[in-house]
Amino acid sequence: MAANDPSALLGAYEHAFNTNDARAMNDLFADEPVFVNFGGQLVHGKADLYRAQEFVFGPGGPLEHVRVRYLVLSTIFLSTDVAVVHSRQRSLAADGALVETDTDPMEAMFTVVLTMNGGPWRIRVGQNTPVTRP
Repeated sequence: MAANDPSALLGAYEHAFNTNDARAMNDLFADEPVFVNFGGQLVHGKADLYRAQEFVFGPGGPLEHVRVRYLVLSTIFLSTDVAVVHSRQRSLAADGALVETDTDPMEAMFTVVLTMNGGPWRIRVGQNTPVTRP
């Protein structure tokens, strides 16, 4: 992950998601994160977030066999060590192709506020909002 490119964190997040690595995903978060997950639940703190990640990615969990791609749409620097990244979460088919948007059950806008705090970029605040179609 490039130190000066906050959007590169999404590549690491995608890899953790697609390998069901709850620990690696959790390590991408700041010490006191606040996260709104795909189901709309507000999660505070790394310990609670890890428990949720471990459940959804674990054996029999709802995301155990789901694979996604994050397409970065914008990166906005609020300061030199705070950035907002908007991306589109899309499902991947078994062959690695993007699932058609009309049938993608995991399509979402994934928005994160990243902070650097003297180290690598980390997610301080995040929200994963499902995309609904009429």
